[in-house]
Amino acid sequence: MFDTTPILVGAGQYVDRDGPVPDKSLSPADIASFVADAALKDCNATRGLADIIDVLAVARLFEHSVKDRVMWPNPFGCSKNMPGSVAQRLGIRPSRLVYAEVGGETPQRLVNQMAEAIYRNEIRGALITGAEALATIKNARRAGVEFDWDEEVSGDFEDLWPDKPMSSDYENRHGVNVPIQVYALFEQVRRNQLGYSTKEYRESIGKLFTTFSEVAEGNPFAQFPTRRSIDDISNVSSENFLLTEPYTKWMVAQDTVNQGAAIVMTSVGMARELSIPESNWIYLTAYADADDLMVSERPNLSASQAQGDALSYVVDKSNLKPEKVDLMDLYSCFPIAVTSTCGHLGITPANRRLTLTGGLPFFGGPGNNYSLHAIAEVVWRLRGKAMGDALIAANGGYLSKHSVGAYSKKIKGHWLPSDFRPDRGKNAKVLLTESPNGAGVVESYSAIYQKNKQYGGYIIGRLIETNLRFLAVASPSDAKALSVLFSDNPIGSKVSVTHRDGINRFTAA
Repeated sequence: MFDTTPILVGAGQYVDRDGPVPDKSLSPADIASFVADAALKDCNATRGLADIIDVLAVARLFEHSVKDRVMWPNPFGCSKNMPGSVAQRLGIRPSRLVYAEVGGETPQRLVNQMAEAIYRNEIRGALITGAEALATIKNARRAGVEFDWDEEVSGDFEDLWPDKPMSSDYENRHGVNVPIQVYALFEQVRRNQLGYSTKEYRESIGKLFTTFSEVAEGNPFAQFPTRRSIDDISNVSSENFLLTEPYTKWMVAQDTVNQGAAIVMTSVGMARELSIPESNWIYLTAYADADDLMVSERPNLSASQAQGDALSYVVDKSNLKPEKVDLMDLYSCFPIAVTSTCGHLGITPANRRLTLTGGLPFFGGPGNNYSLHAIAEVVWRLRGKAMGDALIAANGGYLSKHSVGAYSKKIKGHWLPSDFRPDRGKNAKVLLTESPNGAGVVESYSAIYQKNKQYGGYIIGRLIETNLRFLAVASPSDAKALSVLFSDNPIGSKVSVTHRDGINRFTAA
């Protein structure tokens, strides 16, 4: 009987820290192809591996992460068919070419989907790859170096896009759609719960992330392999400037990178046919995908309920003991993404290695493809162990979309697809008002800087009379509103909110 148990069998990674060089610096399609080829070779198959790749999936470029406009200026162009460009370079003809949807959870979610397709014998093998060349783009523009990366490749591909928006019209009208500003909302609720001042909270982030930078220092594929002290991360300086309270530059994902990663998946039966050594086989022992409510609707703004549901399922199904898992990568676009995961897992961040790469601020944040680097690390590191387990927690949106995977060198019993079903009833929506007027209290806030100077921001609040939640912005010219936003702890402050022309504005009560 042919064994369709899905396994990961190969991985590849790439980094370029050099300046832009004509005829040498690689385009995103070049990098994605390079790591895909490296992953295929890493499988150590004796024959025909490329012929059984039925699905080639490419992570969506960062510049294509917002619909109908370019998110990152790129004067050099790119392939109009990224999966087709990669397939053409590799000389393969998969039956499915996929340009994946936006989101940091996408690599793990693709692994989950491909595992099910392999198990059902719908496909023989899958190649997942992705890349960014944002550092080359940025530095070439500054240096006046030119590239021509435009490509026209014939053929169809599946251009995926999320079937629902990550922010509502109400949120968009009030600016609640820029990741660094939205994650700050969650961060401030947690800070207030801990009873920390802003300075104390920044120091706690420095303690959390200095261990990430230590991992990045030793990672040959890290874009920023420099160990940074607690002070380097938490103290405000001309180099480590403020972005949105409490974040300084080195507390958030650094997306100006040239990086790529790829993995190969197939079945146990096919691996045997292709003579892929069993020492290469890594099992996905449990997995789950979950999406949360819109930010303004969530009852708990300091953590994601959907994330907790997915983590609980995976830990239970894989029989993992989180405190004993030594190979773990928790998505780290912002500190709250890490601490929220730790809270759900019941572990404390102190003295734990919570990243396999060095994390998005120090390893680098290659757009939607970061977690594929973490999964590649899992493939390589578990190979060197007689036994072992690993856990990947990937996150997209605004702590909105979650994909979790548990991996192991061994598997017990028969592999079965996930039967995870989120309990929607546990996460009832908060009641909102879009036209508040009167007295309110600040529930959370986003205090925004421009060029290291206080600029403006917005709040999530509750009306005192009805307890309905509302969103409201501060005008940059309203000194009273700014005095609330940039005080040491605006949460609990009383404000006056007015609704006019579809926008809510607040000022100090």
